[in-house]
Amino acid sequence: MGIFFVLIWSTLNQISKTILYLDTTLNNKIITFCVLLLPLLLISKANSIASCNEESINNTCVQVFVNSNKGQELADMVVYLEPLDGQELEKSSKKIVVGQLGKSFTPYISVSQINSKVSFVNQDDITHHIYSAGNENKFSFKIRAGQTNSSTQFDHASEVAMGCNIHDWMSGYLLVVNTPYFGKTNKHGQVSFTIAKHGKYRIVVWHPQMQNENSRMIKEKVIVANTDFTFTLKKEMSEVPLQESDDDFDFLSDY
Repeated sequence: MGIFFVLIWSTLNQISKTILYLDTTLNNKIITFCVLLLPLLLISKANSIASCNEESINNTCVQVFVNSNKGQELADMVVYLEPLDGQELEKSSKKIVVGQLGKSFTPYISVSQINSKVSFVNQDDITHHIYSAGNENKFSFKIRAGQTNSSTQFDHASEVAMGCNIHDWMSGYLLVVNTPYFGKTNKHGQVSFTIAKHGKYRIVVWHPQMQNENSRMIKEKVIVANTDFTFTLKKEMSEVPLQESDDDFDFLSDY
């Protein structure tokens, strides 16, 4: 962390030289503002570096930041990196769970690598009938209260829109990708990847409510060292559908 204190001290020193020419009252206000802002900048940078270097001692770290068209940090945006130079990558070991809780899909968006195990877990005290809407990874099954279903094979990269035949307001997505480098942005609009193989990658940001072609933004970059990329949406996103019933009726038979 020492290098950051040096950089910050140097910046403050330059600021102090500049504001010597300003009015004393304004001078004090600027100094106070800088002192208050400084810890926030330091913490933000430290957290960013920590998340980047946590698992990347012998690998290359790539950070991706996603902002709205108004500059706001966006959480839960899917980001994935596809190798374009024939890099052979190890299969992801992430365990993917698509929950049904409170008569809704939780999380609303899940991501998985092709041919990985995906577990559907019914955490409600009622039956659901989960299905996918028209794509190569088609499925449909009943899942009773407390049960887990891991029988579906997802062997094609695609966007899987999901629903429930019993509770028609339920909606969710499973994005199946052909790469082990995938994740969702945190509350700061940031996600990190540790890259084992250098080369050219397609960096993709996806969300079903994104108002872009195929709901995506794409950059192709050669990655050979620690780096970061920022995506800023061109348009405002549409609203995520509310997974709630319009009435109090519920179907509780032996469907």
